Amino acid sequence: PQDFVYGEEDFVLQGAGWGGEPGSAPSRFDRALLESWSDRMERGLFRYRLGPLPTRVLPGPMSLVAQLNVQRGTERRPPQAVLSLRQPFDPQAFNFTRMRPGEVLLRLRRAADEGEGGGGGDGRAAAPDHLLVAINVSPLERGHVLLLPEPGRGLPQALTAPLLRGGLEAALLSAHPGFRLGFNGLGACASLNHLHLHAFYLGRPLLVESAPAQPLCPARGLSLLRDVPAPAFLFYAAGPAGLEALARDVCRAAEHLTDTGLAY
Repeated sequence: PQDFVYGEEDFVLQGAGWGGEPGSAPSRFDRALLESWSDRMERGLFRYRLGPLPTRVLPGPMSLVAQLNVQRGTERRPPQAVLSLRQPFDPQAFNFTRMRPGEVLLRLRRAADEGEGGGGGDGRAAAPDHLLVAINVSPLERGHVLLLPEPGRGLPQALTAPLLRGGLEAALLSAHPGFRLGFNGLGACASLNHLHLHAFYLGRPLLVESAPAQPLCPARGLSLLRDVPAPAFLFYAAGPAGLEALARDVCRAAEHLTDTGLAY
């Protein structure tokens, strides 16, 4: 994979407008991701060729964005069985160590003078030494990739603060407002029990970005979103310096949900 070395000077901190399609005003990161992703599509490394997807905003107060992607439903790898929210990693099941080499696009690395190592064992949320960016072979949208922290460690699909911080930094590297980052855990439609984040470009705004927030703990940047499809916590950081604390707080909340038997 191509090494993509970045520093805070690469973060896009001004909100981008909705003037164009993904890649129309790209950052260095957008160009590297989309060019390599399109190359893999041309080389036939995906399970299907992704064309324009019929997309509409459904009527109603939630303004849900609906897309028709038939091949995602018929040609993706069958999801693994989930028996527990704390199910251990199974090296015998399909996992990301079995990817074809061409599926990996980039290796994201913090510049040496700004890196904080791999997080160690002290519970800090330092970003991983590197994140691998690999194609999702059954893509939802253009640029659909997976962010993988050291697949060889065999970590189960339970969110960690270092991965979340690394993922948030990846989001800040994109200049497109529709670059989405997401995590679905065990029992919440995760199809593979091997630690990863999803990312892709969606050309529509979502209600969650503008829904009113009810403050819960302003000192920790924590609010509650109610007027969205499902009640959600909103964690807020004023800038890159706040990402470490934010990632820790999010993962504490995720751990509490798991303790109470709720998937996230």
